[in-house]
Amino acid sequence: MCAAPSFGTWQYGEAKDEFEALRELIATDAVATFRLATHLLDIGLYYSAIQAARQVLRLAGLESQSASLTAPAYFNHLRYGCITMIWSSQKPRDMDLTLSFCSAWFGRKVYSRGFISSTASAHGLMQIVPATGAEIAGEVDWPPAYSSEDLFRPIVSVRFGAHYLDKNRDLLDGNLYAGLAAYNAGPGNALAWRDLAGNDLDLLLEVIASSSHVITSAPLRDLQHLSQLVQPHKLKKRQASSGCLSLI
Repeated sequence: MCAAPSFGTWQYGEAKDEFEALRELIATDAVATFRLATHLLDIGLYYSAIQAARQVLRLAGLESQSASLTAPAYFNHLRYGCITMIWSSQKPRDMDLTLSFCSAWFGRKVYSRGFISSTASAHGLMQIVPATGAEIAGEVDWPPAYSSEDLFRPIVSVRFGAHYLDKNRDLLDGNLYAGLAAYNAGPGNALAWRDLAGNDLDLLLEVIASSSHVITSAPLRDLQHLSQLVQPHKLKKRQASSGCLSLI
């Protein structure tokens, strides 16, 4: 099991700029780009590693979602990889089904960059605001001596995100689509949208799309993709060599 080196924010920025320049320089060379992707993965520059892997698929004519399913599994484990390590290291209820969603979420939204913050002060892989983080820490009674800085720790962020999604999904009678809407726009809005749509999922998405909130369905498409790539009962046996993420 490997762990990424610890970068300061400024060090990460400098390293990322240099590696991104190199990635662009060799963008037409599939072999060199693949070698770069594996090196970037090893040193913990996940965003650049993911982009390099996507470039290899692009050069191979496998850029679309459906076409990428025919690529060697390594590429998709690299693109969605840190799900493996986190799943094998945690087994509470809220780390079960929703972990696949979490991997789809941070793979799509933050490209596995655990240190980032949004303009709304949402932190970490699962983009949790400090007030919600404090609430979740009280509900799960973990981690010890919690502070908002813990939201930048992947193992905390993913468990918190899974718990919060599970909580909202339960509130919305098991509806994952409505739970996703609640994760993005709050449970109050999601309850109102669910009441308007009833049990019609297509109508629910239309109601959400017509609101002032921008809720993307991309994580749900990625969730479907992941379900074809990873079988949960095999994850305990799988090594974290592809897509390892520092869980400290």
